[in-house]
Amino acid sequence: MRPYKTVIYSFFLGGLLALIAQTFLVLTTAALTGTPLELLTGSSVLVLMGVIGCIFGGLAIYQYFEEWATFGALLPFSGFAMAVGMKMIVPHCNGASTAQSIGKGLWLVIWFNAVGAASCILFGFICAKAGVQAPVFPKTSSSMIFPAAFLMGGILTAFFQIVWLAYKKVSAKAAPVWVLLAAWLCGALFAPCGLSSFLANTFGEGFTVMIPVGGYNMYNVGAQFAAGQVSAGLTHLASFFIAVFFLFFTGLLTFLIYRAKYGTATVHDVHLARAKADVARLSGKK
Repeated sequence: MRPYKTVIYSFFLGGLLALIAQTFLVLTTAALTGTPLELLTGSSVLVLMGVIGCIFGGLAIYQYFEEWATFGALLPFSGFAMAVGMKMIVPHCNGASTAQSIGKGLWLVIWFNAVGAASCILFGFICAKAGVQAPVFPKTSSSMIFPAAFLMGGILTAFFQIVWLAYKKVSAKAAPVWVLLAAWLCGALFAPCGLSSFLANTFGEGFTVMIPVGGYNMYNVGAQFAAGQVSAGLTHLASFFIAVFFLFFTGLLTFLIYRAKYGTATVHDVHLARAKADVARLSGKK
């Protein structure tokens, strides 16, 4: 496939997933506002997106999206469940035990989130102590938030798809996880100038369902700690850990669904068998 096509596919897939997440946000906001669970509104959207990745990843469907639009599939949080699930599925298909396979996925969750969170909290703390005050932008509340979310979701995923293509050109050992970690850190790096706040409040889930929002949230936790708002910082940190736990859980479900349906067959073999069955069915119709 020509590289420019993967950028186009990433734009449309990323935009579509952002649009779905924006719809989830509207529904969960209506359901949770005024209840003790209101604080979990944002986390619930991430979990619901994880469920999408879980179901379609476990059925070996989401992997098609990754093949056609790598970061259109991976940059939204729905890709997290699939990626963690694949981190378990691949060793399992290669003969690893269930415990070893799950351990691979667990380790990915631990080191990725620990490195990202710690770096961004420290950066936010340092910036706040240095007197940096990022501008705050009002949230878009009109119906235009839906096309805005689609547009920004598409732009972000297309941009990191371009980064991924460039990365593969210069490194034979390129791995998507390093681009995802860079995207996470960008959320914090863009916070002091107000860009992350602008993207989050203007484009809704077009930014906040993407990996960079993790860096932005952890930057804010660091800034809260620096300002002496320890309780607020710990509350947001706890919400983050809850989201991470449930997203890992959806990754585990991805693995369990896949194992129950396909056993130790690789994703490549599953897709090949599916393609042969489709060809045979079409030939039978003729």
